[in-house]
Amino acid sequence: MKSIGILACRMLEDEIVYLAETDPGIREITVIGNGEQAGLTEKFDELGIKYTVVPDVSSLKDRTPAGQGGSMPEQSSAAGQDDAGFSLVVWELELGLHEIPKTLKEAVYENIRAFSEKVNGIMLFYGLCGNVLGKVESECSTADCPVMVLRDYDNEVVDDCIGATIGGRGPYLSLLKSFHGEGTFIFTPMYAATTEEFFEYSRDRKGLTEEEMYEMNQFMFDECNYKHVGNLETGLHYTKNVEENIKRFADKYHFDVIPLSGGSQDLFVENFRRLKEAVL
Repeated sequence: MKSIGILACRMLEDEIVYLAETDPGIREITVIGNGEQAGLTEKFDELGIKYTVVPDVSSLKDRTPAGQGGSMPEQSSAAGQDDAGFSLVVWELELGLHEIPKTLKEAVYENIRAFSEKVNGIMLFYGLCGNVLGKVESECSTADCPVMVLRDYDNEVVDDCIGATIGGRGPYLSLLKSFHGEGTFIFTPMYAATTEEFFEYSRDRKGLTEEEMYEMNQFMFDECNYKHVGNLETGLHYTKNVEENIKRFADKYHFDVIPLSGGSQDLFVENFRRLKEAVL
């Protein structure tokens, strides 16, 4: 059975859960237990999704060679699905990598090299992310393991997690223009759940106290004219306490909360379909 790997930012954890819950071709799921998987596996448990945790990539079984792993003709289902299915391997990386784009790129490239020895294809749940992953497909794909990054319907690499959720560069730009120059944080459920954690990475790296970090953030937000927190409806409700988390952040920095629509999983499904088509 062939395997597909997802190398992902934890911000896109809910989208991984959605694919795991809805893709009929997935026969087994393996999660890399690197300390970043707790939220993902908790959601799997709540949904009754079965999975196995392995300590690292080297613990994975060797991949099925190209040209093997498909079903025999007589095994094809009436619905046209491949009865052999495929194995999904999920590897989430730490949020703190985003603090320094160069470090993020180095970590992603290094992990792709290790991952590509074990799976038949890799879907990167990342965008440009500071403009460091724009060439990752051409620089990391091999004949045995294609690598694909999230792209929009114009075949442009999405800017970031929000860009992927909102539908690509065009819809993202339209959304930003709708704020009429007033700075607005756009929160998905996972953004709301991890914002304080991300600030902790930044605080620790800079050697600041919690109060110093707050004052620095408040100064930057004021200077950049931030006024609002946008609660982006994604259609996914795996993450708990979203409204409470958003309100806590907004109250802390004196922002208004505004509802935002337009989030969906369409780009994630389409990109995953594209990789499956290339691999299976």
